[in-house]
Amino acid sequence: MQDPILIIGASGTIGSAIATKLTDDGCSVILHGATDSKRLRNLASKLKAPVISGDISDQLVTQKCAEKVHKCAENLSGLIFAAAMPFPHKLTLRTEWQIFQQQLDSQLKPFHLIMQHFKTALENREDGARVIVLSTEYLLGTPPIKIAPYLSAKAALTTYAKVLSQELLSSKIRVHIIAPGLIKSPLTGDMPDEYLELLAERMPEKKLTTPEEVANLCAFMMQPDADALYGNIVPISRGTRR
Repeated sequence: MQDPILIIGASGTIGSAIATKLTDDGCSVILHGATDSKRLRNLASKLKAPVISGDISDQLVTQKCAEKVHKCAENLSGLIFAAAMPFPHKLTLRTEWQIFQQQLDSQLKPFHLIMQHFKTALENREDGARVIVLSTEYLLGTPPIKIAPYLSAKAALTTYAKVLSQELLSSKIRVHIIAPGLIKSPLTGDMPDEYLELLAERMPEKKLTTPEEVANLCAFMMQPDADALYGNIVPISRGTRR
């Protein structure tokens, strides 16, 4: 039986779509969420998957989460980092530094802590292991306004992942970076539906990117056929080409 794939942020819009797709493809998954939410429990029940919860920006909590994962499986075939935290959409200089720090603590810090704990579980597998980091297409080209905290955190996470992709290659761990386009999710919760519809109308195909499209790409990136793409930003978007 294949070693499981740990999905960080499985209760989110994209994370849950990825978990569902991988399970449908016959993969074993372990689900993680920041809180023991009803959404996470329902997903775990639907997929018949083990679930852990906890704030992995906290080092002690991360240690406890890692211990729970290791009780489920000694080794992992992959790890997907799809954590996200909503933020206020404000002009940059009207945004308190605390919001920037919260975004960094929801992206870069937990990924660093998680990889420290699970490198051993991922390394030196015969067919290798794959780590997928969810970035954003807004790091390509000119970014939109009023999302500086989110983009700053994603930029830090993406650069970190690029460096890590080189350092872990000798351990047969490929680090992939996927950059989704605009998706309707809790991150866009303060945007009226009419505004999202207007944005979709301005896109070449008149529609937003879907979580299922991101999940399909993730499923491909977990395969050996995608190994040559390690360390590159791979966009998946219905938006204008950047």
